Amino acid sequence: MAWRAPDNLRFYIQEARLVSISLSSSQPSVDAALHALPRRYRKLRGIHPLRLALFNEYCQDWTEDFVPCVSLGEEDEDKETGEALHGALPTFLSSSVYQSSPGLIASSDLLPLETVRRAVHLLYPETKTWSFASDADDPDHSIFKCITWSQLVDHDDERHCRSAMSIFIQPPWVLSSRDLELFCKRQSVWAASNIEAFAANVYHQFSGSSSTPWHERPTTPHERLWYKLWDCCITRSCPWFVVSTYTHWVFGVFSSGWTAAVVSPAYSHDSHEPSVLQLLLFWLCSAMGLPGGWVVPETTARSTFALWAGDD
Repeated sequence: MAWRAPDNLRFYIQEARLVSISLSSSQPSVDAALHALPRRYRKLRGIHPLRLALFNEYCQDWTEDFVPCVSLGEEDEDKETGEALHGALPTFLSSSVYQSSPGLIASSDLLPLETVRRAVHLLYPETKTWSFASDADDPDHSIFKCITWSQLVDHDDERHCRSAMSIFIQPPWVLSSRDLELFCKRQSVWAASNIEAFAANVYHQFSGSSSTPWHERPTTPHERLWYKLWDCCITRSCPWFVVSTYTHWVFGVFSSGWTAAVVSPAYSHDSHEPSVLQLLLFWLCSAMGLPGGWVVPETTARSTFALWAGDD
């Protein structure tokens, strides 16, 4: 009998690599600026990088404890739903060339996310009502896509969507590796609601000054991405998120008060110990509050927060 990934799911998740992609030398011409500007209503004030060694160790330990290495007696593909673990070998699929955002976004959606969906449903059958859903109505749809891990629930005779984690995808020629590196750095988010900004705006309005008002000041790609993420996540009451250019992946979560965020460094698509599939599975299970998952440290509990969020 041919080897099946569920015969040793732990090995598969740890050893599988995302397919390498070769970007076309002539990238599409797109408006690369997200429609997100500074706004007073946002509470986000600080970004804190997760300690890499500690985070990797936690993910590895979780995999050892909660992903079995014995056969689950299941096939790679669920014949009823069609969801599958893509490929039965540790290194799967072949390299491809993506010349447009839709091609790259389709790869990010259909391959690693479907694999993780199948893995979660194998480990926790009670989660089979959860799945990934794409947002179609977004003004930045040509350069930005949000895919949410969610469940439809009935409440007060109405159907609602309960979300646990969002995956935000941008092509690598729009969100560069340098932009992503800056996105992950420790930083204070410029507060449009602070006294200085308010005073400057009042002065601008009443003095006729030609200086740029706070809401029109130049912003960087990584700032706009933080604005966009905060808006998307709080709209869904969903603090857990992943940012992906497919070639790199970042894992993060907002604090309970939405004033801070902790983020991992950017992981390459072919990273090892842990792999991207391993990180995705771990982060998704954590977002759902499943056993052994990572718990968001309270920013008020300084000793615990400093343990996780700090410079290595």
